[in-house]
Amino acid sequence: MKKVSSVTFWQTTFAFTFLVNLVILIWSISRWAELKVIMWRSVWMAPLALYLAALAGCVFLFFWIKKGNADRLLAILELEQLSAKAVGRIAAGAVFAGILLAIPYLKFTFRIGEVVKKSTQDPILTTIVFYWVVWWLVLMAAAALKVAFKTSWAGGFAAALVILGVAYEIFVRFHAVTTYPFSMGWSEASRFYYGSLYFAQSIYGVKIPLSTLHPSRYFLQSLPFLFPGLGLAFSRFWQFSLWIGLTAVTALTLAWRTINQKKASWNGLRWLFAGWIFLFLLRVGVYYHLELMIVVPILFVSRKHPWRSLAAVIFASAWAGVSRVNWFPVPAMIAIAIYLLENPLQPRTVASSLRSMVAYLAQPALWGVIGLASAVAAQAAYIPLSGNADNAKAFASSFTSDLLWYRLWPNDSYPLGIVPAILIVSGPLMVTLVLAAWGKLNALHPVRWVGLWGMLIVLFAGGLVVSVKIGGGGDLHNVDAFAVLISVVAAWFIGDKVVGESGQKAWGALSWPVAAVALLIPLIFIVPLLSPMQKFNQRANQDAFAQLKGMAEQASQKGPVLFINERHLVTFHEINVPLVPAYEAVTLMEMAMSNNQPYLQQFYRDLREHRFAAIVTGKQNIGIKEEGAFAEENNTWNTRVSPYILCYYEPVLIANIPEPVTYIEADESRIEFYVPRTVPGVCP
Repeated sequence: MKKVSSVTFWQTTFAFTFLVNLVILIWSISRWAELKVIMWRSVWMAPLALYLAALAGCVFLFFWIKKGNADRLLAILELEQLSAKAVGRIAAGAVFAGILLAIPYLKFTFRIGEVVKKSTQDPILTTIVFYWVVWWLVLMAAAALKVAFKTSWAGGFAAALVILGVAYEIFVRFHAVTTYPFSMGWSEASRFYYGSLYFAQSIYGVKIPLSTLHPSRYFLQSLPFLFPGLGLAFSRFWQFSLWIGLTAVTALTLAWRTINQKKASWNGLRWLFAGWIFLFLLRVGVYYHLELMIVVPILFVSRKHPWRSLAAVIFASAWAGVSRVNWFPVPAMIAIAIYLLENPLQPRTVASSLRSMVAYLAQPALWGVIGLASAVAAQAAYIPLSGNADNAKAFASSFTSDLLWYRLWPNDSYPLGIVPAILIVSGPLMVTLVLAAWGKLNALHPVRWVGLWGMLIVLFAGGLVVSVKIGGGGDLHNVDAFAVLISVVAAWFIGDKVVGESGQKAWGALSWPVAAVALLIPLIFIVPLLSPMQKFNQRANQDAFAQLKGMAEQASQKGPVLFINERHLVTFHEINVPLVPAYEAVTLMEMAMSNNQPYLQQFYRDLREHRFAAIVTGKQNIGIKEEGAFAEENNTWNTRVSPYILCYYEPVLIANIPEPVTYIEADESRIEFYVPRTVPGVCP
């Protein structure tokens, strides 16, 4: 990336500041109109005056700088006197630390994003003012880092946003590391049970089939079970470490492969780029067990080392085979993209073009075929090795599930919608590729452009299809393959690692306005997620657990106790009952959504025959939703699971388990204890 001049930086900043103030002013006026506020008699007259002054000031300064009349102002804004003294740099560092803490402090103190009972403050106007303040705090943070590190304004701005984003991302994810004894969500603790299956013989005393879903993820989650007695809290910490650690390794690998620090216009550009990629991957939701398929090709694929490259593709593709079906071709696609980016196609004459293209495409075609074959072979080998040979259909459950196309657009399950959200998050990378190609289409052979854009389009379309599968569409993690490939391709252009047909390596793909937008987007998504560390009602938790433990252990004297939910309590030996491997909530839900009739019919038979002395699960009902978040998933469970449980079993104990809360009064989560009915209830 070219060095960003002060003129370019400040013009961009004043333009952004104008837009921020304009949007917030419009929101404020809209809210004031709803409240029928008389402005000249209201305390909101002060912020209105500030908004208008900021708008006018931004317009004036933008055009003043554009005309070249602001040299003295720009010189003052360089803050050289503060940077020249160690005391000034130390003070600037302290200011940045204060801002780092101030943003969450303000959000927690004023309870932004909440409807606060018995409060006179308007939550919407308070939220508007908060985000307006955040923008100015970000600019102050940029100034602080510019002074502290004696860097450019662009460098300070980038560093501020990356550091704030990384710090808040880690803080938000660390919320999951708790001693709360029950599952933090519908399936949160289920994941630890599936990880334990790799050591089932030592934990449960029997060999149990491994998971049919995400085996590589659960393999990574199994490692704490090498050390008996670590418990639930450590498994949560280990999962947090996987999210942060493997994402960081991927980001650093991509940055080190593409950004030449010696040629960088800023000191630390490589680190800043790695930090942004870290945030990008986590905002998209690229799961940690998929990161290995990104790191290996980036590290080892090179045209100069064909055998090493082939081995990398085979290894990463085999890992894909035990990870996710839609990732089967991705390792080979990453390798092919690197090949197309780094290797020119010569010669370009018509007479020899066909022969040249065949020779040129032979190696990537081989990677594609062998990569896909390796993934398929790995899955085929895993099915019998995992002990699931009699349930092989479960591995193809995603192909028989309903597709909910409305989830591509804003809906109750995901207010942004998949398409708008992925276009926002990856938009700067798309623009970067367009700028790289603008006026330079002839710099790369058409075959190379078609290959790169063709793979991106295929993965984008595939990600949309996977996202609308029932059970998905609540975030962006199913568009992860597209997000990964576009970040790899864009990184090669940003780092000038793309070799043109004539040897061209200078692309100038990243402009400062695009970079500034890219830097802002992660923070825009992260700040709303900030919340205090969660609190627990320890006494209520202990009482509920004691009830559940007593009932389960007593029932186990009569027969098997099935834990559909909360199975981790058996995994970590908190409740001493023999494990019933079948019908855990995650797998049961997947089989219900894919309408796996052999699996479901066996479940119904076991219920009808009262195979279980008791069942531990969430509160069951048969209500059907016409709308609302994940209505279809609710209806599937309440049609294919709940009626059969309620038909043959009845609840005898309701354990009120208070959910962990921040400053929001949460509803209670209920665990129900079911025993066989003497007379069947209302059956489907």
